[in-house]
Amino acid sequence: MATEEQDKKKKKKKGGCLWRLVFWVALLVFIASVGVLGYLAWTYWAGQNEYDEIASRAFPNEDTTTLADMVVDWDALREINPDVVAWVYVPGTVINYPVAHKEGDSEYYLHHNFSLGEGKFGAEYGSIMLSGENKGDFSDEVNILYGHHMRNGSMFAPFAEFRESEAFNKHRTIYLLTPGGNYRLQTFAVEHVPMTHASIATPNYPTDQEFNDFKQWLLDESVVTPDPDTSSTVADATKLFGFCTCDGADNTWRYITFADVAEFVPAEHVGDPNYSGKKVKDSQVDKIEGEVKERTE
Repeated sequence: MATEEQDKKKKKKKGGCLWRLVFWVALLVFIASVGVLGYLAWTYWAGQNEYDEIASRAFPNEDTTTLADMVVDWDALREINPDVVAWVYVPGTVINYPVAHKEGDSEYYLHHNFSLGEGKFGAEYGSIMLSGENKGDFSDEVNILYGHHMRNGSMFAPFAEFRESEAFNKHRTIYLLTPGGNYRLQTFAVEHVPMTHASIATPNYPTDQEFNDFKQWLLDESVVTPDPDTSSTVADATKLFGFCTCDGADNTWRYITFADVAEFVPAEHVGDPNYSGKKVKDSQVDKIEGEVKERTE
């Protein structure tokens, strides 16, 4: 009888030890998970906060009404990173970032932010970058910029939302400001392509016909319906810009928003109060954007 009771006590003791072990293991897993989530949340906050500080220092005048008045402090940006080649700004979104470029290298800025800091454990904020296949002065026929699709909606995440025609048509204007001058771009297509085909464009095509064929392909394969239709201006375009990000699902597909040049102000006129060039909202451009606003409000 005593032996049976002793056996029961031993089993009970073993069972209690086992449950205590399970409890402590579960607690450690929980603490580790909270720590990882906290680290990721802090990384996201710190990453965006750093870019906000850079914007307040180098491009505080994004609300200006004329393209010539959009002045970037290039010296301040070069102090942070000499690889800077542009500033990209999309009104109505969080996209308001410097653009870096390493010729021949399209990997470095996937893992390093503009201040050259490197993310860890899948928390890379990275930097908006111009493809390493492109020239840093945007002199190519097709210029591709890349940015991460961050889960907090920052970096190039809004471009993934442009897969819906309604969102696309509300944000037809992209400003790309460079040391050589300011571009006002107008979007005309969004492509959804496998990651292996994300580099779908050649920087420069051997013939005008091949370039025209590529432009037509973009129009034919686009997943959105531009309103108003601006395909006629695309046919005459001599320079295109693509803004690429992952689709946010399994990261094996990419969304690329394409735009052509609606207006350009040379560097010598940027910041010139006497410059009498076309305003951002003016003439036919104003009419087109007015129609977009009426259809999307």
